[in-house]
Amino acid sequence: MRIDARLQEGIKAHRSGNLEAALAAYKDVLTEDPDHADGLHFLGLLHFDAGKPDNAIILIRKSLDQNDRNAAAYNNLGNILKLSERSDEALEAYVHAVEIEPRHEDAWSNINRMLEGATNNDDLLPILTEIVRLDPENPNAWHNYGLSLMLAGHRDEAADALERCLKFGADVWSDPIWHARVLCALGRQDRAIEHLEKLAAADPDNAVVRYQLAAVRGDDMDQAPEDYVKTHFDSFSDSFDEVLKNLGYRAPELVAEEVAALAAGRTEPFADVVDLGCGTGLCGPLIRAHCARLTGIDLSPGMLQKAAGLEVYDFLVEGELVGFLNSDLPTRFDLAVCVDTLCYLGDLQPFMHALFAALKPGGVQIASVEHLADDTGPDYRVDPTGRYAHTPAYLRACSEEAGLIYEGEKPVVLRQELGSEVHGLVFHVRRP
Repeated sequence: MRIDARLQEGIKAHRSGNLEAALAAYKDVLTEDPDHADGLHFLGLLHFDAGKPDNAIILIRKSLDQNDRNAAAYNNLGNILKLSERSDEALEAYVHAVEIEPRHEDAWSNINRMLEGATNNDDLLPILTEIVRLDPENPNAWHNYGLSLMLAGHRDEAADALERCLKFGADVWSDPIWHARVLCALGRQDRAIEHLEKLAAADPDNAVVRYQLAAVRGDDMDQAPEDYVKTHFDSFSDSFDEVLKNLGYRAPELVAEEVAALAAGRTEPFADVVDLGCGTGLCGPLIRAHCARLTGIDLSPGMLQKAAGLEVYDFLVEGELVGFLNSDLPTRFDLAVCVDTLCYLGDLQPFMHALFAALKPGGVQIASVEHLADDTGPDYRVDPTGRYAHTPAYLRACSEEAGLIYEGEKPVVLRQELGSEVHGLVFHVRRP
């Protein structure tokens, strides 16, 4: 039997979705040669497609015992381990892939997504050190080396590595402004501004670059431009949930806990509830049991498409927050939740006035914001991340000026970012 030809028949059947024919071909190959590395690899993928991830992992590991230089097999093994919630083992597999093939783009992309949540950075850092030594023209290696150094607490060395990334040019990166944000956090604001000014000169109509440059420079701005927010969130709607999971993002759960506490004193669900800036719907499933009708609104069509797939919202609306609240609504709301949406607004007065009009008498909003702890400075401040932080005193003043009752705030940790806790507030306001 021509093993290679039979294997190709199996792969072709596998790709066309004919799993039965693929299984027969792979079995023929392995009957002829039980240690056939590619046969074991593709049979493992077939088991995964058939809903048997544990079998898949065993088979692909056996394949790698026969051929430990197969970067694609390590990458596939990493994907299966990751989906099986075995993150440490998945990261190890991806690292093996790039050790073998330093320009393996899929493996690098997977490492990029996992690095912030990695728990075995002590093992990863020496490997990345060796990769940048052996392949100094590899932009992905420098990117991940910088992240690994940052996770290890080596801030200056991390900044040096990430500055090196900028020398490869903007076209190399899917998000050309990311390094500027991180360089600001590492104390290299001048270098970040220089990079962003070059991007803005090359693409003056790019709303994301313009806003990021203004934020890094500390320009006086009342809110993030609508086109920035829409473009920014559309661009990473596919990976949004996973990114936030790796950051230990807790804001939806923290807001939902407050909703549950309010609901505990009621005999019926809240009749009309709105999720302001619902995104992919992280909060919706957590509060659905307390809602008779649940509406979500967001600027990003990509985010709303993800939210629709959850099938927990009765209505989803694409639009800007304040404009929606000020519009001719079919109903006013008993409850509004607003999870980390106000961090794209500095001046909250227009929002609070619109909220007053959109709530029913006695209606409540529960919202999260980033905490600006310095009460001696401005009421709000935009950080180099492009997000605003607010003081508790300002939250109270804006609410009361709009006629709302400010019922207090609770200090919380919203997430981890760049190795540090991001502190926030969960606050309540009520319409009399």
